[in-house]
Amino acid sequence: MATLRVIGIILAGLGALMAAFPGWFGPLTGGSEPAAATFEAIERRIRGGMVLGVGLALIARTELRPWSITVASVLFYFMLGALLARVLGLIVEGIDARQWLYVAVETGLMTLAALWMWRASAGG
Repeated sequence: MATLRVIGIILAGLGALMAAFPGWFGPLTGGSEPAAATFEAIERRIRGGMVLGVGLALIARTELRPWSITVASVLFYFMLGALLARVLGLIVEGIDARQWLYVAVETGLMTLAALWMWRASAGG
């Protein structure tokens, strides 16, 4: 197994833990005390989701070339990790209307990155 994939698996696991239990990683997620508002509680989970996304990107892409697919993949998986953590936060912490705007933006960026990957990999 490639070294980058092993690092990716470790980062993805760490990111999933950070998103699920942000209080365990207080200095990294913004404090171990409970957040005052739902919005901030959900945002604490996003940092773990970004680590998860970097791990997923390292698992998916172990070579840098071709650059067009690598850039699109990194963007796609980074947004996927943030989106998964945001949706988990919405489920656990409760609904916040401003968070749904971020869900829509991240979904749109993921769609653009997926179309970019599809186009760059001779799909179109």
